Amino acid sequence: MATSVRLNWGRIIMQGVSAGIAGGIVLDLYLYLTAIVPAHGSILAMWQWVASAAIGPVALSSPSYAWLGVAVHFIVSIAWAGGYAYFAQTQNFVNTRWLISGLMYGLVVYVFMQILLLGAHAFVWPPTPTAFVNQILAHMLFFGVPVAYVIARMDKA
Repeated sequence: MATSVRLNWGRIIMQGVSAGIAGGIVLDLYLYLTAIVPAHGSILAMWQWVASAAIGPVALSSPSYAWLGVAVHFIVSIAWAGGYAYFAQTQNFVNTRWLISGLMYGLVVYVFMQILLLGAHAFVWPPTPTAFVNQILAHMLFFGVPVAYVIARMDKA
């Protein structure tokens, strides 16, 4: 007879919010240092692009849309981290092996975000193979791993 695990939704939400904020900050910091600074760009332009993926090209018309981009970025980060927190509560091995789980989850997030961008007509091919690898590593190491680490630590508390 199968047994069902009773989920602690309060813990899942708390872990998702905490890990999503942490992962979103670490990801943005990494992308800022590796992609934006070398190109002499602006993080506000990156956040405007995020807003444009949500509401369309009008977000590229004014820097004031950057704040919408920040909000969208963190809502999406929290949602992805919440999905990971749910998965971690239903599968025991996830928090035990948080590093490999985080790396693989970051890859899953990258792939599905590209699919979502295709659907939103906002997908852009990376300009170089190095940029492509940088984006994958960013999601694996600087989003997936921080999310997995925060959730694994909060699960032990």
